[in-house]
Amino acid sequence: MTFIYFVITLGILIFIHELGHFIMAKRAGIRVDAFSLGFGPRLIGFKKGDTDYRISLFPIGGYVRMLGEDPTDEGADDPQAFAQKSVWARAKVVAFGPIMNMVLCLVLMPIVFMIGRTEPVYLHEPPVLIGIKAESPAEVAGLMKGDKILSIDGAEMKLWSDTINRILLSPGQNVSLKVMRDGEVIEKEVVVGELPEIKGGYLGVEPVFFLGYKAEVSSLVPGGPAEKAGLKPGDLITSYDGRAVADFYDFSASVNASGGEETSISVSRDDGTRENFKIQPTYSAESGRWVVGIYTNGRNIGPQKVYRYGFVDSIILGVKEDIKLAKLTFEVLYRLITLKLSYKVLGGPIVIAKVSAQAAASGLGHFLYFMAFLSLQLSILNILPIPVLDGGHLMFLGIEAIQRKPLSAKFRSIANQTGFIILMSFMVLITLKDIDSIWGVSAWIKNTLGM
Repeated sequence: MTFIYFVITLGILIFIHELGHFIMAKRAGIRVDAFSLGFGPRLIGFKKGDTDYRISLFPIGGYVRMLGEDPTDEGADDPQAFAQKSVWARAKVVAFGPIMNMVLCLVLMPIVFMIGRTEPVYLHEPPVLIGIKAESPAEVAGLMKGDKILSIDGAEMKLWSDTINRILLSPGQNVSLKVMRDGEVIEKEVVVGELPEIKGGYLGVEPVFFLGYKAEVSSLVPGGPAEKAGLKPGDLITSYDGRAVADFYDFSASVNASGGEETSISVSRDDGTRENFKIQPTYSAESGRWVVGIYTNGRNIGPQKVYRYGFVDSIILGVKEDIKLAKLTFEVLYRLITLKLSYKVLGGPIVIAKVSAQAAASGLGHFLYFMAFLSLQLSILNILPIPVLDGGHLMFLGIEAIQRKPLSAKFRSIANQTGFIILMSFMVLITLKDIDSIWGVSAWIKNTLGM
């Protein structure tokens, strides 16, 4: 089912994107030879007029093939060729793909608010601290229970949802907080910590710490210490080295503090039995800490509620959410470019497939929200001035408009090839990261080679 939801999600987004190119090409009088969902050999389709509408073998991607897209192509001199149209007409054809993805996001998001999603209640509450994690960045900075976070680096924080997003995007950063304490506004400088479990920042005041992030085993790294010791998915870790475990973060901290020494671990199983194991952590160079190879989804996120809104309110909230997500996407891009955020926070096709399936399992509202957010990201990423992307083509057209002649075919070819290599390398890197994080390939290789 994961693959099916992945195909559905990408299929819709790509169809809308390519439909934008197709519509504007037809309006400009450009001959469209093929409209394909997917790449590779043609599976099924039909031909109407000059266009072959097809579904191809590989579902990741799609394209609209127009006559004379390159001035050097055969048929480029035809009046219906892309190359024969004005710069403005070609720019509209290129730009309308990302525009259609933006339109899809604008249409879907109000529907999400009308349908409703089940969310933790605390996300919709003001960021008042219900506790401070021991030895956390917040405790070091002198934050106290009952403080209300007013702003982070000058940005107003009205709800926990905004606050958590800001913290997640700031691992290792020194941030300025304004908090309200007993009616007085106090400023605090905090160095945001980093949790490898979530590949993001934390302060130690997030409600999830105090609502109980259960130390429950959801999955195991193949060949990792926990699997070797005999732990199984579903086990609830109750103690480590004879000390009671409060939550998963507490367990993770205890493992790291062990320094790699073998110790005992106790778990409670679904059948009510208790088991004890000996386990020896291994050092993870990626996360820079000692680990045992356990993943968990055991969150107790407190009271939840279905949030639904009327038609007008849904439109207003939908637009606000789109703006917020657009700002978040640009902020992530900025932090990646300035090396303030690791590429490891990103997800490739495997993560998209996994998240789309999880969103679908959570209900239609969650699935449509994920699709809207992905469509927004696709729109923004496509307008970046990188050759092979729509933004790169628009950049070339802009230069052509200024100098009143197209860039040389050789220059455009080299630029497109370079852009393609960079994007593919980045995609391969992210995909390998996804594979390793989900299936533990690096741990399996190290175990096999005895490293």
